[in-house]
Amino acid sequence: MRRVLALICALAPSAAFGDTPKPAAAPPAPVSFMKDVAPILVKNCIACHNARKAESKYNMVNFAALAKGGAQGADLTLEPGKPDESRFVELLHKDAKPRMPYKQDALPKDQVAVIEQWVTQGAKYDGTDPKEDWPALLHKLSPVVVPEVYPIAVPITAVAFSPDNTEVASAGYHEVNLWKSADASIGRRLRGLSERVYDVAYSPDGKWLATASGDPGQYGAAKLWIAEPDGGGKPVRDLVETSDSVFAVAFSPDSKLVAAAGADRAIRIWEVETGKLVSTIEDHADWVLDIAFSPDGKRLASASRDKTAKVFDVAKKESLVTFPGHAETVYTVSFSPDGKLVATGGGDSQIRFWNPDEDGKQVSNLGGFGGAVFRLLYHPDGKRLLACSADKTVRIFEGAAQKFSLAGHNDWIYALAVSRDGNTIASGSWDGEVRLWNAADGKAIKTILAAPGLKK
Repeated sequence: MRRVLALICALAPSAAFGDTPKPAAAPPAPVSFMKDVAPILVKNCIACHNARKAESKYNMVNFAALAKGGAQGADLTLEPGKPDESRFVELLHKDAKPRMPYKQDALPKDQVAVIEQWVTQGAKYDGTDPKEDWPALLHKLSPVVVPEVYPIAVPITAVAFSPDNTEVASAGYHEVNLWKSADASIGRRLRGLSERVYDVAYSPDGKWLATASGDPGQYGAAKLWIAEPDGGGKPVRDLVETSDSVFAVAFSPDSKLVAAAGADRAIRIWEVETGKLVSTIEDHADWVLDIAFSPDGKRLASASRDKTAKVFDVAKKESLVTFPGHAETVYTVSFSPDGKLVATGGGDSQIRFWNPDEDGKQVSNLGGFGGAVFRLLYHPDGKRLLACSADKTVRIFEGAAQKFSLAGHNDWIYALAVSRDGNTIASGSWDGEVRLWNAADGKAIKTILAAPGLKK
């Protein structure tokens, strides 16, 4: 009997004394770069480490560059399988000098642990190509739920009238909302855009709609749509994708060209029908916030955060003149109907009129605004100029005289449009309101809380 017990103990000592063996610990679940690591980097790192703003000469927007590292010393940023030897990981710890994200809150411990585990497992890239723009890929792969009923209002940073004046398009959350002019009810909703929609433009021939949108510091896109209601509600093409917001779009007077510009400082021009990129102009030192074609389509004017406005020759892709007169951010630009002057509005609370030819001299100015001038445009009659500003008013000028001041908004007015028949003005403010006005006498027509389903 003793021999039997000894044999049992020798073969299974734990079981013999009533102990069940503990299973081996499961290996850690694989950490995905695209699903687990990339969202952390986009939120905390990409704004300072991209192709345009590569702090420490470190551009992270493609994985090959991310793995190589920047001006961090002789060591590579990443040492696959060795988190303790990876500068990429070291800089994330609270006691690191310098600690990343620089001058921001430290990453939560669980997020640092995710990155460490990813490096421990070999720091593998599970996108498509190590040289691709992975933030753009991540943006495409990340699902966005647009609420049918908005819980809050969103700032109105863009408005436009449809060619037949029956709809008013306004900026929404990842969408453009089209409101029926007659009763202010919601009509179509064009989805698939970035979080903030900065500009909406219809082509002069009424066939096309262009949008500019972005997730600040992360992603931006300009898209082309069919304007007619039966266009399918989906973009015809993505004109451009960038690593930061696209702020402005504009069509040439003959509707053959469309241009876009944004935070990457570049102005791009495409053929509308084919989508062929015909020009890329890079002459500004900071964000390009607005663009406008001349009446003959041969020149393009721009407004920039670098405190200048410029005029370019579209065919030659050359800068013709630079206007520095605002000495503050220039938010908006437009050619006069005869093309002989350029009007710009800026952070100096002024509209300035200047010569678009070689001398670029200021001809006159309009003041009296109680804040930055965010948008200006000419009325279809060619005689009146409309402008909106941070003083919560829309002003209508005829020559040097102010004809009307449209008051009623309770917040800064960022967006402005006039219907093609010239009868109606639309203005959009930061608090989510779109107001319609009679262009003849300046009287209010109706107010739209431009957030589908939201009640005041």
